[in-house]
Amino acid sequence: MAENKTTKTKVSTEPYKGVRDFYPADMAILNYIFSVWRKTAESFGYQEYNASVLELADLYRAKSGTEIVSEQMYVFKDKGDREVALRPEMTPTVARMIAAKRKELAFPIRWYSIPNAFRYERPQKGRTREFFQFNADVFGIDGIEADIEIINLAYTMMKNFGFKDDQFRIGINVSKGVDNKKIDEAISKLSDLGIKNAGFDSEIVRGMDYYTGVVFEVYDTSKENPRAIFGGGRYDNLLDIFGTEKISAVGIGMGDVIARDMLETYGLIPDLKSAADLYICTMDEKSINYAENLAQKSRASGIRTIVDYSNKKIGDQIKYASKNNIPFIAVIGENEVKTGKLKIKELSSGKETDVTEDSLSKAINASRTK
Repeated sequence: MAENKTTKTKVSTEPYKGVRDFYPADMAILNYIFSVWRKTAESFGYQEYNASVLELADLYRAKSGTEIVSEQMYVFKDKGDREVALRPEMTPTVARMIAAKRKELAFPIRWYSIPNAFRYERPQKGRTREFFQFNADVFGIDGIEADIEIINLAYTMMKNFGFKDDQFRIGINVSKGVDNKKIDEAISKLSDLGIKNAGFDSEIVRGMDYYTGVVFEVYDTSKENPRAIFGGGRYDNLLDIFGTEKISAVGIGMGDVIARDMLETYGLIPDLKSAADLYICTMDEKSINYAENLAQKSRASGIRTIVDYSNKKIGDQIKYASKNNIPFIAVIGENEVKTGKLKIKELSSGKETDVTEDSLSKAINASRTK
């Protein structure tokens, strides 16, 4: 009888081309970017929304740019034989949502989102096939005040990231058929707000088919990051595809890839906090039960706490805490279990503080606020 041999195929550990794995250090940077996006949008009174990454492909065929539809969309048939797309951008989705609830919503509307999006294009610096994008939109304001607010939001976002005025520039243009006086009215109003690094840029031509007024981009003044950091403009006719009355709209988008590239270029990624505040080292297995109860108390007080179960030497446990940038350690052994008295050590300074179970959290919080 012939031997039945099964051939095992090795599966690659590489992710799909153009997408990224987010290890904890990368996720910390991404969450920092998200936090600045949210903080800035909410400081202008914008509310967060979201939607599924799946949309019917016809939504994008109706209004997205030709390049996106014909070359960049991920499209497939579902089991019901419907053509579905992974969203390449968020604007058609928010327009659909506004159109669906337009009779129930109170205008003007200020919304923002941080969706995942997908475009099949050649991966390069500042561009991947999968990305996160900050979007902010104002619906229901016809005047240029909405355009100014959105541009001001972009400017404020850059300042909140720590960029100086001479490190970025805001270029403004208008789409075809729009009076160029709109540009002059926008350099004037922005200047009144203290935004001095904005001006006319004839080379700005937004790629989408739906822009109807002022368009703008924010870009790095150095040559390190050649892609636009922000892009947006007015798109008053987008809701036409849903057969509803016209609703004016101005929107903006910023991708996480170019945001990180520019932050790295200028050294503006902050020292991000570690996964925990306190690392409890254990001398032996008999100490673990006490350490776990101590950790429960400290967590209840807002102290992020890890207990070491490794049985390694105390020196190795401390090295682990130091390598992971955990600021405080406590060593639990027989004496600490008996007396309830222990020491916490701040690894950066070497300072030790005598504490009890009840005063542990208070001591760490006091050290963190100094």
